Amino acid sequence: MADKSVGSAEASGRSMSSRERVLATLAGQPVDRIASDFRAEKEVFEKLQRHLGLPDEESVRRWAKSDFRDLGFICNTGGYGGYNSFGWKDAVREGGILEDLWGVQRKKVLYDGGTYIDIIRHPLKAAQGLDDLRKYVFPDPRKIFDFSDLPDAVAAVNREEERFILIEGESLFDRCWALRGIQEFMMDLLTDEDAALHLIEQHARFFYEYTRMLLEKAKGRVDAIGIYNDLGSQNGMMIAPETYRKFLKEPQRRFIQMVKEHGARIFYHSCGGITAVVEDLIEIGVDILDPLQFPAMRISPARLMEMCGGRITLHGGVDTQFLLSHGTPGEVRGEIQSLKRILGQGGRYIVSCSHLLQVDVPLANIEAIVAEVN
Repeated sequence: MADKSVGSAEASGRSMSSRERVLATLAGQPVDRIASDFRAEKEVFEKLQRHLGLPDEESVRRWAKSDFRDLGFICNTGGYGGYNSFGWKDAVREGGILEDLWGVQRKKVLYDGGTYIDIIRHPLKAAQGLDDLRKYVFPDPRKIFDFSDLPDAVAAVNREEERFILIEGESLFDRCWALRGIQEFMMDLLTDEDAALHLIEQHARFFYEYTRMLLEKAKGRVDAIGIYNDLGSQNGMMIAPETYRKFLKEPQRRFIQMVKEHGARIFYHSCGGITAVVEDLIEIGVDILDPLQFPAMRISPARLMEMCGGRITLHGGVDTQFLLSHGTPGEVRGEIQSLKRILGQGGRYIVSCSHLLQVDVPLANIEAIVAEVN
C-alpha cells in the first residue's frame, strides 16, 4: 500500500486525517499535531461516556483525538472482541467460561469496578514430550476464518475520517504458553528443544496463514498488523534475550517480511522490561514499539532515544502504574510534555499510555492526557 503524500501540513496549516497523521509520524515528516492512540478498559469507556454525556465508545475515541482504530477491539464479528485470532466464544460452558480455538479456557474475574480474564485450563499442560504434543491437532485458519466482511468494516470505521487501522495478527510466545502452561513451556525452552520448537512452528504456521488471508481480503485497507507478546516482566525479560533469538526471532522475521510484502506496517507490543531485545526488534523490521513501560525497562526516555536513533516509532510511555493512578493532572501534563519533547525528536512518537487505562485512573488525569494531544 503506497503512502499518501502528506507534505508539510504543519507549515501549511492544513488539518490532516488521522491516517495521514500517523503515516507522516512513521516517516518522520511534519504533522499538524502529535499523533495519539487512546486505549482503555471497557469500564473506563463507560465511565467517560457517562461523564461526558457521549453515546458510545467511538464518540469517546473522537473526543480523545485518537488516530488509531484497533479492529480487534471495536468490531464484533461473532468472536470475542472482534477481529482477532483467538476465536473466543461467549459462555460456551456453564459459569461463563470462554474457550478459544486451541481449547484454552478463560474465566472473567471481577475486581473493584472492572473485569479481567484469567486462564483456567491449558490443554497441553500434562503432555509428556514431543510424541504427546504431536497428538494435538492445531486449528487450521483456512477452515475457520473468512474475512470477506473486512473491507466493509474498515469502510465503516473510516466513514467520517480515515483512521490508522490496526489488527492483531500474531501472539507467538503468549499463545505457546497459553496452550502448554507457562511453567511447562519455559521448561521446554530450557530442557526439551524439540518440544518447544514443535509448539513454536505450529503456532507460527497458524499466524502466518491467518494474517496472510486477512491482508489479502483487506486489499490494502489495513495499515498495521499487531504482534502481541509480553516478553518482559516488571524486573526484566521473562526469557533470556538469547532464548528469544534462538527460538522466536526468525519466525517473527519471516512473519514481518510477509506482512510488509502486503504493504502493512508492524506494531509490536510487549509489556515489561524488554530493553535487551529492542535492537533485535528494530533489526527484524518492527515499525512501532509499544507500550514503553519505562520503570520496568530500567531506562529513561532520553536513553531509549539514543538507542533507537530514529529507526523506529515509539508508542506509549505515559505511565499507568504510578503516574496516572496516583499523580495530579498537572503532573500528568508535565510528563507528557517531557515525552513529546524527548521522544518526539525527529517526529516519531505517538502519545499513548503504557497499558490500557484502568478504572483507578481519575477522570481529571484522563482529561489531562487529551489536553496534551496538540
